[in-house]
Amino acid sequence: MEMKKILSLLMLLVSLATANAKCDWSSLKLQQWNNRNSYRWYVSGKALDDTCVDWVFMVYDVQTKKVDTVWDNKGICDVQFNKKGKYKMYLKVWNKCEKCDTSMMREVNLIYFPKCNFTYGVRGTNCKDSIVGEMGMGPWTKGDTCWQWYSYIWNGHALDQLSQNDWDSMSDEQLYMYYDFNDTDVVWQKGPGNDARLIRYHFPHEGHYLIATQWYNKCLDQDTFFFTRITIKCNTSGVKTIIKGEPKLIGMYDMMGRPVYDVRKEEVIIYLYDNGTTKKVLIQ
Repeated sequence: MEMKKILSLLMLLVSLATANAKCDWSSLKLQQWNNRNSYRWYVSGKALDDTCVDWVFMVYDVQTKKVDTVWDNKGICDVQFNKKGKYKMYLKVWNKCEKCDTSMMREVNLIYFPKCNFTYGVRGTNCKDSIVGEMGMGPWTKGDTCWQWYSYIWNGHALDQLSQNDWDSMSDEQLYMYYDFNDTDVVWQKGPGNDARLIRYHFPHEGHYLIATQWYNKCLDQDTFFFTRITIKCNTSGVKTIIKGEPKLIGMYDMMGRPVYDVRKEEVIIYLYDNGTTKKVLIQ
């Protein structure tokens, strides 16, 4: 009986909108965004401005055959899937005054991205900095034609106007929602070929540079990406000046744990001492 109830519910959700000319659902859009196993759906449209209209998000787990109602915030729904498999996201919209409804559905075939990584190094001083970075192949295997790679670098006024604290502390999701990724700000773009995995770029001037590395499975229409933030400052100070008076200091590292050789003002550096202790230092 339980299975019949679930099937009946699913059939109801994917059915055509109620034949009522008073309800126009043509403006409705259901957008999807994901980063690895974290998914976001966003519903928009003029129909939602009607106070008679309401909606609900539901997730159907193909493996367990369970349906769960999911909370949303003003049409934005966030779901994190903890197990790989197939899922279906349903959106039901109805007009309680006119007694009509419609539904939309998106499928998710979740695979793992266990080997996606981006390793890089920045070298240079006094605004003559360059980056050399390489994207890992990800879950690609020999003979697999589904995978594509993309790499981008943005630099522009919107990024440069962020304070250093905001630039460093904003989460990837906050940065994604804040920045409009204007095409005129793109200073590097490659893909979908394998050559996009290697980034060699000389920073022409100081500022905030946002690097996005993307792995995309075109067969499943599923991707993941990493954000990497680079700050270029023209005012530099040498290591010898910085470590003066620190005889027990054995190494300096940035906030990502990478060894530092040339340090710029307003950067936070981690000092490592010979007794195993560490200290965060803001370079003035």
